[in-house]
Amino acid sequence: MHLEQWQIDLQNCVRTIEELERFIPITNRKHIREVIANMRLAITPHTLGLIDFHNPNDPLLLMSVPNERELILSADELDDPIGDEIHSPISFLTHRYPDRVLVHATFFCAQFCRFCFRRFKTGGATPGPAERDVDRIIEYLHDHPEVEEVILTGGDPFTLLDRQIDDWLKRLREIQSVRRIRFHTRVPVTLPSRVTDSLVGIIKARMDNTHPIYVVTHFNHPREIAPENVTAIAKLVDAGIVVRNQGPLLKGVNDNPDTLARLYKKLVDIRVVPYYLHQLDLAKGTSHFRVPIERGLTIMSALRNNITGIALPRYVLDVPGGKGKGDLCKSRDLAAYGDPATSSPWD
Repeated sequence: MHLEQWQIDLQNCVRTIEELERFIPITNRKHIREVIANMRLAITPHTLGLIDFHNPNDPLLLMSVPNERELILSADELDDPIGDEIHSPISFLTHRYPDRVLVHATFFCAQFCRFCFRRFKTGGATPGPAERDVDRIIEYLHDHPEVEEVILTGGDPFTLLDRQIDDWLKRLREIQSVRRIRFHTRVPVTLPSRVTDSLVGIIKARMDNTHPIYVVTHFNHPREIAPENVTAIAKLVDAGIVVRNQGPLLKGVNDNPDTLARLYKKLVDIRVVPYYLHQLDLAKGTSHFRVPIERGLTIMSALRNNITGIALPRYVLDVPGGKGKGDLCKSRDLAAYGDPATSSPWD
């Protein structure tokens, strides 16, 4: 069977401690084995080529390489921090907002990020929807015409085969009430070879002037924008697909105005719209990445004074329990979460 380059790249991901040791020494093997038993390991060849393995504080290394600090669990951390399960009327579908739903098309990712908020699903080999589950999802959408927007998420929907992606789009386009479709994907960042002419053609063929398809991707640091990533983004944008970016504020990775300013300026230069900067969700084992909200607000204030408005995202938080997003720069939203300067679950 002929494999495409992106499939070969997936086969060549680092997935074991032994493979990882070709790049970095592992001195605490017992703890790291425990870490990847809870949140599996995968680093793509593309990301491996960008990481500075000589620098233990390299931002790309911190996001990609398992760390024993993931075994530290805070009392306020949750298995399902944004309430996917609470708002799932059927399997693999989350209906949190009246006019849109999340569809979890797979729980596989090209690369498993160490800060993942959905690690309770992506961390193990959790199966995605079977054919009968897909049928139920389509039936649910037919029965709920208030749903105008479907967000294909996961895991990462761009890791599906072309025929699977096309089947999702075909079936969703047959529902008259569904006007907009989104893909939430980190593949343009970690596996840019997946953004093939064939994939772009499939998406473009399912769009028209009143039924757009959006791609929301996930660059967190300016060094993630390599020439291969720029090419992948250009393929999407040149086909008329709007690409936006969202990502979390991460301690040691991007928690300073200079890094975020460089990131957002580079994104608008390659025609990606900065969309959301997320306060990191309260997922178990991610406390070492969490930045206090007060610090985030200070960073946002500095960004507003130093970069163009077209490069400025909204700083938001998904309230635990599936209560939706709030804009942390708006005082009325912030008041609902308590004083960020005090010790609280939001710190």
